[in-house]
Amino acid sequence: HFDEVIEAIDKMVETLEAEEAEDLEIKETCERDRAADTRDAIKASRAMDEHTEAIEALVAKIDQLTREIKEKEELVVKIEEQLKQAAEDREKENEEYLVAKKDDEAAAELIQQSIGVLESFYQENGLMLMQKRQGAPFVSQAGKAPPPPPPTW
Repeated sequence: HFDEVIEAIDKMVETLEAEEAEDLEIKETCERDRAADTRDAIKASRAMDEHTEAIEALVAKIDQLTREIKEKEELVVKIEEQLKQAAEDREKENEEYLVAKKDDEAAAELIQQSIGVLESFYQENGLMLMQKRQGAPFVSQAGKAPPPPPPTW
């Protein structure tokens, strides 16, 4: 009788040892998997941290560039206003110039007519016109001395 009990106990011990080996193998596999998962989680966390830093740097760069774009757009608006004002000023000055030129030309024509009237008056009355036209007006040339003054000086 004891032989059967001993044999049953030996069988149970073998079964328990087999289950222990199987459980040990499952445990080691779980520990390896958990260690691998932990390493993967650490790597993923590092990658997330790096990506987060990169995103923050890029967001800051975007903000900076957005501010620069806004400043440049404001500068463009100011320059366009200045160009518009300069064009208006130029147009106004051109109109004033044309009016002044017309007045000057009219005055020059009036002077020529006055000279003509005076010359004919003096000739008709046998008078002598004191002012006479001389030769071409003096034009200075670079590097040359001016002519001597008239002897009456």
